[in-house]
Amino acid sequence: MSTRLGMDDTEQIYVRPANSKYIKYGRPRNDILLRVIENKDEEVKKDIGNIPFWIMRQAGRYLPEYMEIRKKYSFIEICNNPELSSEVSIMPFKRFGCDMVVIFSDILIIFVAMGIDLKFVDNIGPILNKEIYNMNDFQKLNVDVKKVINNMYYVYDSINITKGKLNNDVPILGFVGSPFTLFTYLTKNNKKTYEHSLKFIYEHKTDTHTILNVLSNICINHLINQIDSGANVIQIFDSNADIVSKNMYKEFSLYYLKKVINIVKKNRPDVFIILFIKDNFHEDIKNLHIDVLSITHKQLEEKTSSFYYNLFQNKIIIQGALDPHILLIDDMNLVQKYTSKMLDQIVHKNKYIANLGHGILPNSKIDNVHAFIQTIRGVKNRLPLESG
Repeated sequence: MSTRLGMDDTEQIYVRPANSKYIKYGRPRNDILLRVIENKDEEVKKDIGNIPFWIMRQAGRYLPEYMEIRKKYSFIEICNNPELSSEVSIMPFKRFGCDMVVIFSDILIIFVAMGIDLKFVDNIGPILNKEIYNMNDFQKLNVDVKKVINNMYYVYDSINITKGKLNNDVPILGFVGSPFTLFTYLTKNNKKTYEHSLKFIYEHKTDTHTILNVLSNICINHLINQIDSGANVIQIFDSNADIVSKNMYKEFSLYYLKKVINIVKKNRPDVFIILFIKDNFHEDIKNLHIDVLSITHKQLEEKTSSFYYNLFQNKIIIQGALDPHILLIDDMNLVQKYTSKMLDQIVHKNKYIANLGHGILPNSKIDNVHAFIQTIRGVKNRLPLESG
């Protein structure tokens, strides 16, 4: 595998000197989500209490208060402004009392730090001003880890500012896209499908691995700097895992996920790691040093929660997995019924974090979010159902 860009499997950790100026906080006051994750290695009957919840993309276009901000600022302008990003991050906590605050950012912010202009167009999605068809195109980007990390200072500032505004009430989630998912966006070349990404993989296999290695090192350092800024939990989004076969997924994603997770855990052993793999599965995920596996509604229905708990020998927390489309419907009672049905499928409720199966949709109804939360709050996680 080529490493001519200076990246291999060795550790290359860069911590911003400015991180030392951040206020250091102890354990959050509301730590139920952390206590559930800490229950990962305990007996399944251990009593935790309420089921914790948060919502993927919980600060977003379904919130009227967020849309008021968007009248003045673009998505990227909010991300780039630590004060604005912090304000938006806290919005869903104020409205819903979520058990974790997600820092307002995007997995593609890394590309901006690499020298690519990024904009989000409504009903189209992210648009990059540079297209990557070969290794020469990639080598024109900024891939120096120190420069990339320093260019993302606003993410780390936002995390620490948010921690202070919350008075350390709840945990903060930092996140990153998986190296594979970032690669697919980078080589998608602004097309609706990922045909260019797949073509690149088949045509330039060695270069694909080189790029994935570079992206892995950037992801590792981005996560470590988020942790040092105050993130208690991190999530890795492998949102495009479903575009390749099981065997391709093992070669082009799992290998790099393992590298990222192992190095982050080695350097920051106290952090909790959530992994979201969208609608793909390989049994080797059981060998990843993760604390939480976030699943979609499809994965819950196809495999059952028992399957995933058993795969990890019950030493895992499951997160998810309500279909986000349910929050679009016009009947709150139906939302509660669907949420209850989902909860019934979770066999170990004291090893569970409630969430959606994917990011909340822009047209989701606020009342439905309340119905979802109220249903979760009405269920204790003391006694598991009969497990398989």
